Amino acid sequence: MFTVNGKELDYDIFDADKADFIQRVMEETSENAWAGFVRENCEAVAAAFDRLWGAGTAVKIFDGVVNLKVAMNAFQELVDGINAEKAELETMAKAVTAKYSGNRAQRRAKK
Repeated sequence: MFTVNGKELDYDIFDADKADFIQRVMEETSENAWAGFVRENCEAVAAAFDRLWGAGTAVKIFDGVVNLKVAMNAFQELVDGINAEKAELETMAKAVTAKYSGNRAQRRAKK
């Protein structure tokens, strides 16, 4: 007896035929789940590059390889690049603000 999401399910894992069947199902599910996870995430990263820079960009970047580690590294490089651009803009904005905002106390003293 198994309880899943509060529901009781009856399955005799000690029956040889059922044990063989449950083993096959669990192996297939685990393999498919991992393979699906890898493929889904690789495709999501590839789609992001294609949407940002146009169709075919992912093919150029990944050379047709569908590998989760390669995709995650590429995505991390993209995120790092975006963050670097944002940091550069923040530095520029602070410099402009400092240059043109002036000191309020100094302006009052001049009056």
